[in-house]
Amino acid sequence: MIKIPSKVQQLFKSQKVIVVGSVDINGLANLSPRTSFYFTDTAVYWLDFFKHKSQGNFRSIPWVSVGVFDRKDLIGYQLKGKVSFVTDSKEKSRITDIIARSATGKTSSKIFERISQNKTPDVIMFTPKAVYSLDPKEESGVAIAMDKSGETVSLLGR
Repeated sequence: MIKIPSKVQQLFKSQKVIVVGSVDINGLANLSPRTSFYFTDTAVYWLDFFKHKSQGNFRSIPWVSVGVFDRKDLIGYQLKGKVSFVTDSKEKSRITDIIARSATGKTSSKIFERISQNKTPDVIMFTPKAVYSLDPKEESGVAIAMDKSGETVSLLGR
């Protein structure tokens, strides 16, 4: 497990949008912007209301990339790691309410009444295994943080 660098956390806070990249079993890429998310030092969480492209990809190939960037200052980061579904009902409810309140100032039940006919979303947890700068320099291919587990090292080619 790695800690998300503070400069990446600051960008999450200031930009308020992330882009999630996933791939399906045929190798077809998918990008999905997320404007409502929550993060800790070691994970990023978002709500998934729609059970199609991204979620199908997450279930078959849990490795994804999360990008965050500031287009004005031309800085950004790519985090590579794995997603999982939060299944513990108390934790799922807690994270759902944190994300709902941060996005709207309202409880999740009020939001879900309007956008999903009371369907509760899945909560996705992304655990980064490597963090890269998106600065277009030669060294941007070198991770600024990396989990040294055998799984990560072999999959990321390190």
